[in-house]
This record gives sequence, structure tokens and C-alpha cells, in this order.
Amino acid sequence: MRDTILLSHANPEDNEFTLWLALQLASAGYRVWCDLTKLLGGEVFWDDIEAVIRERSAKVIYVLSRTSNAKDGPLRELHLAQSLARREKLIDFVIPVHLDDLPDSEVTIELTRVNPIPFKGSWASGLGVVLQKLEEDGVPRVASFNPAAVNDWWRSQFGSGQGIRKESEVVVSNWYKVESLPASLYEHRISRSKPGLVDFDTSRLPYPGIWLDDLSVLTFASADDFTEYLGPNFFVEKSREIVLEDFLAGKDSLRDGPKYIAQILRLAWDRTLRQALSAYESADGRLCYYFQKGMVASDTVSFIDSNGKKSHRGMVGYKTMLGGKVRYWHYALSGKPIVRPETLFLLKGHVLFSDDGVNLWTNKDLMAKARRNQCRNWWNDEWRDRMYAVIGHLADGGDLVYFPLGSTASFTLSKDPLPFESPVSYIEPGVVTKDEDLAEYDFEDDDEELGEVEGDVGLTHQEPELG
Repeated sequence: MRDTILLSHANPEDNEFTLWLALQLASAGYRVWCDLTKLLGGEVFWDDIEAVIRERSAKVIYVLSRTSNAKDGPLRELHLAQSLARREKLIDFVIPVHLDDLPDSEVTIELTRVNPIPFKGSWASGLGVVLQKLEEDGVPRVASFNPAAVNDWWRSQFGSGQGIRKESEVVVSNWYKVESLPASLYEHRISRSKPGLVDFDTSRLPYPGIWLDDLSVLTFASADDFTEYLGPNFFVEKSREIVLEDFLAGKDSLRDGPKYIAQILRLAWDRTLRQALSAYESADGRLCYYFQKGMVASDTVSFIDSNGKKSHRGMVGYKTMLGGKVRYWHYALSGKPIVRPETLFLLKGHVLFSDDGVNLWTNKDLMAKARRNQCRNWWNDEWRDRMYAVIGHLADGGDLVYFPLGSTASFTLSKDPLPFESPVSYIEPGVVTKDEDLAEYDFEDDDEELGEVEGDVGLTHQEPELG
């Protein structure tokens, strides 16, 4: 009896989509077979995919992508299914679903006379077309395949007790270490040349400084760095050198050393980022820095990834919405200095929007709604790699990013985030693993679709604190 829907796809490249589609079809009541699910609906399936195609398949859904279109395994399965359909006169036996931007002119000859169902613009709308096709063709439903069965299968595969493997794994954070700081800083007392003048404006200084009180400025810059910027009405009356180590340890007469150093580091970060990127104040008052269209070649930045390989990510892109309106997205980065227990910057990625690639929207609520829609399929690698790319861009080919604190003083930031070693590994959904590799841990179980089309400017969940 042909009562099974087989999903043929490129493994592991198209696993994420294929697993999603398999579970959606199973929830709708269809008996589904793919190499990622096997035991769905409580039934044991054959391991021989050819036997499933020849003997049980009512339909073969072929996940068409740039990878599957050129990979031997999926192409062999497609050839077998098409040959069987011709021999047994099975109408619309193969249903291709078009996942990515593979041009029609490059699609394998096996599918030249078949119109694939598009999934690139929206997985949900593509699924609707598939379900309608299965209904029209009378593909039988099976009672054991239902939402409850899908839920049980998911818990058995990826629940808190089953998604852990006894294998150490190195993970990267969004913590970037401050590699060097000057050994000393200064407290400069600024005096007026005549009474009645307004207080001195530290923003006029060429290097970051914190206003203390009574015209005292705390900075890493020497007095000579300030002289020509004070103007005729102010001068440095005296300067006091402070040992940074003592200042941070609370041994200086000025208290709250870590707080002051964090403020100076933030000022230095803002000054440097403003020179390289455009500034935006987020809804929580945090400054972040973004790429405008045309700021870098092809709106793309190259970088060395966590595996030491050269890669690239888009910093600006667009989507064409319903009605033909274009919405641009811009990657942005913010940084928060941490001084204790270790001096570092905690970085966070953001996505902002404009209508022209330059002028950002002013409506923050609309920005948040667009972000949820745009980034719903951005997983950790999307956020992590763009963070790598921006820091690598600021490092300009070097291993460090330099932030001026004075004419002869600066702090440096590593271009690589701090790594951590986890004693266990998480098994990601869609990755085929052997059952015997699973560790037995006793853990507790713990947008609307807009019909958009991706643009070709740049490359393309949650915004993670740790990536």
C-alpha cells in the first residue's frame, strides 16, 4: 500500500528545513519518512530508502536546493522516483519544493517539466500549497501521525534528558577581552584664567575624559594632549599620575575606580565606532553602530571564522514586501565594558531598518516588529559571524582593535571572542546521531507572514547574549 510521503534532501545541508517540513506533515496526519525522523507515529520504518520509494511511497517530496541539485545521493533518489513514476504511471509522484535561490535554468533535467512549489519567500505559504496538493491527490492520512505523536517524538529526541552528549565542546561567547591598558592615568585640575566663566566642556577634548568635580578631569591622556584644546580661558593647573592597578584595587583617594574606568572605555569605544560606522540610539538608550548601504564594498565584510577559514557576511540587505515596497535591513553592534573580574567588552548584535539603505526608521515599535519578521530564521551562526565580521573590519587585518586614549595611550581589544569549553555537547535538531552516543542525564523537562522576497544585497531568533 502506498501511504507514505518520503522526503528526499541533501544531508546535512538541508536538514533544518527537511525536519521542519517532516514534522509539519506528520502533525497534519500524513505518514512521513525521512532519514531524520524514522520512528514517527510509533512505527518502525525500513532503513533502505530505495525500498520505501519502490514499495510504500505515495509521494516523494524532493527538497530542491543548490546543494541537492548537485549532490549524488539526492539525485540518485530523484532518478529512481522519476523512473518508477514513468514505469508505473504514477501521476505527480515527485513533488519538488524549491528551497533557495537556485535559478530555474540550472535545475536538474529530471525536473525540467515539473513546477516546483516555492518555499524561499515563506515556508508557511509553501507548506499550505503542499498540503492542498496532498489533499487534492487523495494521499491517505494515518491516525497514528498527529500532533501528539510529533510532540512525543520531539521530546524523545531533543528533550532535556536526550539532547545531551558526553562529549566536550568548545563554544564561543560574545565577550571580547581587553588585551592591554596603559599602566597609569591622570587627574588633571583645570583652572579658569578669569572668574565668571562657564564650566569646561570635556566633549571638546580630543581624547576621552570623565568630569569629576571642581574642574577635575580623569583621563589616560597627558596634560600636553589637552593644552591646545583648552582655549584662552582655561589651563591645566596641576596633574596627578595614578597607578591603574592601585586605582582599580581601591587604593587611591578616588573611589569607584572600576566604574570610572568603564566610563572611559565606553567613551573610547563610542569615539572609535563613530569614525567607522553610523550611530543609532536603541529603545533602551544604548548606542549601537550600523552599516549604511554602500559603506563597504558590496555591503559585505570578509572575516576569519572560528575555524580559521575566510568567510563573509552581508551587513546590509533588503526584502521586497507585498506591493513592491523595499525594506532595507542593517546590521549593528553595541558594546558594554566590563572591568571586574576581568576587563572585557560584552558585544551584542542588532538589526535596524530603513526605506532607502541610509536613513533609519524613527518608529521603534515598527522597527521591533520588522526585526522579528526579518530575523526569525537567524540562528546563532548568523549573529556570531556578523559580530566576527565587524570586529575583524575594525581590526583592519590585524589581531587587535586599537582605541585611542591619548596621543601615546590606547587600549586594545582582541579580534576573537573568549572561548569556553563545555563538558557536554548539545545535539542540534536535524543532525543525525547514533542512539548509543546519547548520554543518560537526569534532567527535568523543562509573525505574521508578509510574503516577502529576499534581495541580493548582502548575505544572509533570538539575539543571543552568548553566541
